[in-house]
Amino acid sequence: MARQLINVLFVTHADKKGGAEQSLVHLINYIDTSQYRIHLICPGNASYLGEIATEFVHIPLSLGSIKKRLGFGYLETVLRMRSIVREYGIDIVHANGWRAPWYVGPLKFLSPCKRVWHHRDHTHLRMFNRVLPRFFDQVICISKFVAGSIEGSNKNVIYNGVDPRLALGRRSRAFMDDGKLVIGTFGRIVEWKRYDLVIDAVARLSESGRNDWKLLIVGDASIDGSDLYYDNLIRKVIEYGLEHNVEFCGHTSKPLEMMGECDLTVNFSLNEPFGRVIIESMLMGTPVIVANSGGAPEIIEQTSGGLVVRDGDAEALYEAIRGVYDGEVDHEELAARGYNGVMKEFNMGAIARKVEHMYQGMLEPAAIRLPGTAG
Repeated sequence: MARQLINVLFVTHADKKGGAEQSLVHLINYIDTSQYRIHLICPGNASYLGEIATEFVHIPLSLGSIKKRLGFGYLETVLRMRSIVREYGIDIVHANGWRAPWYVGPLKFLSPCKRVWHHRDHTHLRMFNRVLPRFFDQVICISKFVAGSIEGSNKNVIYNGVDPRLALGRRSRAFMDDGKLVIGTFGRIVEWKRYDLVIDAVARLSESGRNDWKLLIVGDASIDGSDLYYDNLIRKVIEYGLEHNVEFCGHTSKPLEMMGECDLTVNFSLNEPFGRVIIESMLMGTPVIVANSGGAPEIIEQTSGGLVVRDGDAEALYEAIRGVYDGEVDHEELAARGYNGVMKEFNMGAIARKVEHMYQGMLEPAAIRLPGTAG
């Protein structure tokens, strides 16, 4: 007699792919479908649906803004979700990101299903940190930094992972093989990413007589970004006279390929909850410099594939980049450590097994807690 599959319902609100959705897609693709039947609630026109390579049931449903829908519209959607859980015999509902848990949480009082919140942000809001976790059996935090912001004993740290198959397209470019240091920054254009400090740091390269470099700013302001901040960055580049050194590349559908064309990437964000672009860059064999802020240093600690510099210090960032430019850093060794570290610690296959172990722990209370995770 065939084993009955466990029905898991993933819930996310976004129609466009950001880091949270990319992480969710990777997780869905690596869940063991011999044990789990996958269902997904997301908008019907979600841009990332074509990237899901495993069998799944798509249930189109839009989760509107809580502030706008609070009232009958919100209640209607929650009740619709309860109906979906009943119709498909859902055992576990897995809420992704910051909006979905507000719709999934009330199922605590409406359904016997187990509830997971994949918490991918860091906030000081009491409702997120103290209240919302109480509505879930387990909260997955994507870094120790994120876990430290919320209360309760029902939290586990499970890092985001990368699809190891993407490593097939690793960089072919040798370090500064054209005599130029190519530096990349990747992500949406928003102030807390602190691209202004990155520009300040690379400007010091030219001021010190080091002119053979290029900075690629890859991203735009279309998703939760700031057009005003974007304009200010352009003005800063012009004021420094760096128009020929700094390129605003806009959004790309192939970020890993661009990372593979860089000698170095920089993530200087303020309180980055994790930093998916960091592990993606290392997967492509490109070392990373990060600020000592948020969850990013945890990745460097796990992989030894990059450098950590003082938080918010453009001069310290300049010194780190200069060290790479001048050959004081063993670029090849750093790249190798980063790649090997990501394949070992952030391999999506291993990450998915940790999530499945947590699922089993909820369905079988006597199951052992995940080794190496926070409680």
